[in-house]
Amino acid sequence: MDDDEAQFLNALYAGVMDDAALKRALLLAQALFDCRAGALVSLDAQASVTDLTMVSGAFDDHILTYLGQFAAIDPAPAMLASIPGGGAAATDRLFSKEVRDRHPFIQEFFRPIGLTETLGGNLFSDQARFSIIGLQRGDDRAPFDDDDIARLERLTPHLARALQLRRSFFRVQGQMLAMQTAIDRMPTGVALIDSEGGAVFANAALRRIAQRGDGLSLDRTGKPLPANLAARQRCDALLQDVAAGGPGGLATAPRGSGARDYVLLVAPGVPAFAELAWDRRGRAGAIMLVHDPDSRARSPAELLEQALHLPKGAARLLAGLAADDDLKSFAEREGVTIHTARFHLRTALARTGTRTQAELVRLAVRILRDLAAL
Repeated sequence: MDDDEAQFLNALYAGVMDDAALKRALLLAQALFDCRAGALVSLDAQASVTDLTMVSGAFDDHILTYLGQFAAIDPAPAMLASIPGGGAAATDRLFSKEVRDRHPFIQEFFRPIGLTETLGGNLFSDQARFSIIGLQRGDDRAPFDDDDIARLERLTPHLARALQLRRSFFRVQGQMLAMQTAIDRMPTGVALIDSEGGAVFANAALRRIAQRGDGLSLDRTGKPLPANLAARQRCDALLQDVAAGGPGGLATAPRGSGARDYVLLVAPGVPAFAELAWDRRGRAGAIMLVHDPDSRARSPAELLEQALHLPKGAARLLAGLAADDDLKSFAEREGVTIHTARFHLRTALARTGTRTQAELVRLAVRILRDLAAL
């Protein structure tokens, strides 16, 4: 392996997580073969978030024209994908002279931008995925020969592996972002603490609590810091307990405004968090939850109204039925007639597609249980 190939491989593997490095790798591959353009394409029908179409050289200025007018008739990708995995070939050998002289893609797009022949490799292909690389020369260099094909075939396993790692990275990153989004929407403050005692994540609710400046702040990593010294010492002791293999526990943090104390729970970190790579410096050591007793949670009626697209009256009735009310007790508490209560029931049945009151109540109970509102 020469120095140029070593530089290419270094950029290629850095490109697993960095598109700029991957673009540099494509440019280096283009230079290795003295080509005018390059293209790296990876498509996955089962995970489209990992799809990649990257071009370099002469293609840079014409990619929109290619995608809009010529991609559908480009004969090279399908031909390259039919080569056995890890193999390489040149289009002058794959296509007859008649095809090269008459094909509209070659005559109307490929040659007008100064390209003559493609050296391509099949990195991976099956029914759901395919990945190929193409390097395009102009008339300024000789046709691709056996040495060029053999050299590209030496590099294709590295290209295939880098793209496989990139797909895995994007899947893990997608899981991580989905988990982060879910926890960001929780009304309870959440902080993930690493093994060194710093926070690797603080959710939106925790940041809002800290912004009040009322008894609790966040350090530079995002770890909750009670203003009260005794509360801070209690939290530190709980973190040390978790680090030593203990279960953690509860602490309270007084507030200067006189409102009810925050309640803090310190517990061992959940293994799934570390598996999702939230903590890039090591395994997550603990999870801290901060509850504000004065915060207003959404009522069961509000949850059912939004979840089932019910009018307010029907949602209030359904919340009451889920809490063991009947139509009569609901009507008395709400100050409405029994006929109004029955109207709300008919509305809820119609909106939810349920057939009986019992089926409707079971649906409501499942929703409220899943949303921890019961």
